Amino acid sequence: MFKPKVFHIVTVSKSVILMEGQIEFLNNENYDVHLVSSKGKELNEYHPSKVHIVNMKREISLINDLKSLVTMIKLFLKEKPRIINSGTPKAGLIGTLAGFITRRPVRIYTVRGLRLETVTGIKYKILYMMEKIAMFCATDIIAISDSLKDKIIELKLVKENKIEVLGSGSSNGLKLEKFDLNMSDIDSDIKQSIKDKFVIGFVGRITKDKGISELLESFRKVNNQHEESVLLIIGSMEVGDPVSKYDLDFIQDNPNIIHINHVDNPINYYNNMDVLVFPTHREGFGNVSIEAQSLQVPVITYDVTGAKDTVLNGYTGYIVEKNNINAITDKINYFIQNEDARVTFGRNGRKWVFENFSNEIIWKNLLNFYNRRVK
Repeated sequence: MFKPKVFHIVTVSKSVILMEGQIEFLNNENYDVHLVSSKGKELNEYHPSKVHIVNMKREISLINDLKSLVTMIKLFLKEKPRIINSGTPKAGLIGTLAGFITRRPVRIYTVRGLRLETVTGIKYKILYMMEKIAMFCATDIIAISDSLKDKIIELKLVKENKIEVLGSGSSNGLKLEKFDLNMSDIDSDIKQSIKDKFVIGFVGRITKDKGISELLESFRKVNNQHEESVLLIIGSMEVGDPVSKYDLDFIQDNPNIIHINHVDNPINYYNNMDVLVFPTHREGFGNVSIEAQSLQVPVITYDVTGAKDTVLNGYTGYIVEKNNINAITDKINYFIQNEDARVTFGRNGRKWVFENFSNEIIWKNLLNFYNRRVK
């Protein structure tokens, strides 16, 4: 039986996790799915015949980008994929442009976020131009959340009839059977330090863009009122967009703040949190938020692109105005003072996530999308 050849393209191999399980599902549904990415250990899990190396730089680099484009064009001319699906900004540009030049019939740009939302000046203009070219060269745009779709249209990057959100959104959904409420074993010292405390959680890169400064300021206020509160931060310090020395010192010196570098599987830590604060300034779709809710942890997030799609306001958590530290503080205090509400919100969140964001739901929506394009 003929299987349409599909190329899924990401800039760096670490992004392959965004499609975990998806490749195998589509292969089982009579598609011949290949991966295209820069070199990396994450590609070792796939058969060499289904992996193609095109080295790409995440940052703007004209000479390297031209080399990547030429390599991608040669690959497409040789392999002749029916569908190309490019995600992440650089892969989106190079993949769709190469697909346009080689006249691939289905050229999909999966937009997983807009970096330009939180930059200004010449960098904004360059990123805007890159997005505009990628979307012009694509035959279809998939946005991974409704608010991301709205933002793309608002910025006049593409017309509405060219863009679609699959189901309730999300890049790949969750493997729900992994999210076990009974998994709570963590380091014994950490376990002891949070015993009988109200645990405020944060999971993500420690950067300004993730709202860490507002979270810390809010925690100062909460901790002054509720000494039994602790802040559990899980994430690595980033060189790009770093936090201030003042904030860094506060994280390191405050005995009520526990910082753990990035962990591959945060489920055990979610199960030791009472609330997750997710004050990101922009997302494509906030996986951290739905992961927490799948484990009955209410979420407080900002009314920003990609984050506001992940919380049912007043039902599974709260959506507050961006940079409104007092609003974050008030909502944390509400959950501290209202245990019954916290439990109810948590149960609501788990039910909502399980009904809308399983891997299978996302994959079937993508399969239907592909089926419509290859008829």
